Amino acid sequence: MTPIKHLGVLMRSGLVVVGTLLGLVSTTAGDWPQYRGPHHDGSSSEPIRTDWTVTPPTVVWKKSIDPAWSSMTVSDGRVFTQVNRSTSGGNREMCVALDANTGNELWASNLDIADYPDGGTGSTDGPRSTPTVEGDRVYVLTSYLQLYCLRATNGTVVWKRDFLTEFPGTSVINWQNAASPLVVGDLIFLNSNVSGQRLMAVRKSDGVTVWNGQNDTMTHATPAYVTLGGVPQIMFLTMQGLVGVVPETGSVLWRHTFTPSGTSTAATPIAEGDIVYASCAYAQGAWTARVTKPSASFTVAQTDFKRGSAFQNHWSTPVAHEGHLYSVVESGLRSLTCFSLTGRTNRWITSQVGGQNPGYASLIKVGGKLLILTERGRLVLAEPNPEQYTEIAYYQALSGKSWNHPAFSNGRIYARSSTEIVALDVSAAPPPLPPLSLKAQLPPSVGILRVEVEASNGTTLDSNAADRVQLWGTPGLGNQPWNLLEVSFIPSGGKLQADIPVSGTNPTQFLQVRERNP
Repeated sequence: MTPIKHLGVLMRSGLVVVGTLLGLVSTTAGDWPQYRGPHHDGSSSEPIRTDWTVTPPTVVWKKSIDPAWSSMTVSDGRVFTQVNRSTSGGNREMCVALDANTGNELWASNLDIADYPDGGTGSTDGPRSTPTVEGDRVYVLTSYLQLYCLRATNGTVVWKRDFLTEFPGTSVINWQNAASPLVVGDLIFLNSNVSGQRLMAVRKSDGVTVWNGQNDTMTHATPAYVTLGGVPQIMFLTMQGLVGVVPETGSVLWRHTFTPSGTSTAATPIAEGDIVYASCAYAQGAWTARVTKPSASFTVAQTDFKRGSAFQNHWSTPVAHEGHLYSVVESGLRSLTCFSLTGRTNRWITSQVGGQNPGYASLIKVGGKLLILTERGRLVLAEPNPEQYTEIAYYQALSGKSWNHPAFSNGRIYARSSTEIVALDVSAAPPPLPPLSLKAQLPPSVGILRVEVEASNGTTLDSNAADRVQLWGTPGLGNQPWNLLEVSFIPSGGKLQADIPVSGTNPTQFLQVRERNP
């Protein structure tokens, strides 16, 4: 606990006195609101603690959960996922909300039939799509193409679309829908698989169709929000290949035509720089192309196709880092690899991750590190090093089969398997505190002293900063004790403010602001 120099305030004159303090910058903590996180790229800029061999991740909570291959999203203290739950009316797909601090179920919304006739995975089968959350709304696309808008607080239905009922003749593909709804701005983007109008954007406020078009048969892949040639766009991976469209109108900007696997094409397509990448399973391989905008229109060139299991992703989406993709490919028993987007080849490949074969692992990037969840529930940290596989640490997190992408939010890893879900604290220590100034003044309100803390370098102080400081006071220096004052700092205009009561019988007060013990 590091105190500042004391601040003396003479109540009778309303004197404003300035002191110095080791201050702080706001953390980069945040939500994980969509399938691929806050940046639409499978990454979080939050720091992550990496000394797992000395201090393993702390289990915040761990619960049993009904089966599904859905991932998780996290927002406003809630964790959202989908499950296959047995009810008196048969098995049902449900969206559930859990308390992020306890894991307790807050609500469960009954959405659709849970029926997986195409082989499936038996008792562990369930919905594959992941809820998207924004503000007080949750958007869910079920296996049978029902799109729901739910209230985040209680799971009640705000609006609903049922594309199979609305458009007779529409069908789902084998293994049913696995794509998650993509929310950008005021629109939700999806492939509805409605003949002649499969690519679609609907208004998130009421579900009304804003545009639809094209006849690109859906795959299991979630669309991506990317920028190519300086133009923000929505990129779909369909049975006709890759297509980029204008978000507001659906107008086609470019196409890269190829035929992926009709059995399973589930990994989200990637755009890194001006290179696009798509992959599918069952020995089909992976495609790369350079998409540029040299004039008014886009050009697709330098295409490359890598056939075979050493280059294909089954359903795990790669993460990009400095011109390379780190992904799980189906070589041998499945392996982790580093793929060069410019060289269009694997820089390295390993079948041992965290002391075991990764199986159908998934990965994200947190604080510049790779975070891999193996099929057997082991979380592995690794460096994104194109020269060689560089492992940092691992931790056994789950039992059961983990085919679900992990999520990261506010210093915690959220991971699940076919039987369990867990929240693990791996928050890193906050960065050093920059200098702050402390001021006090007597506002017009009688009996109130207003204390204000601001960063001398102009850094905005937010609620994270408010949680890290305490106000201490003493009526006099020397041998007088310092007492913790029961006040709460509130962010206001980039500063922190707190009001403390004062008494006319004690017109002098000395104050300290101290950093709260971790």
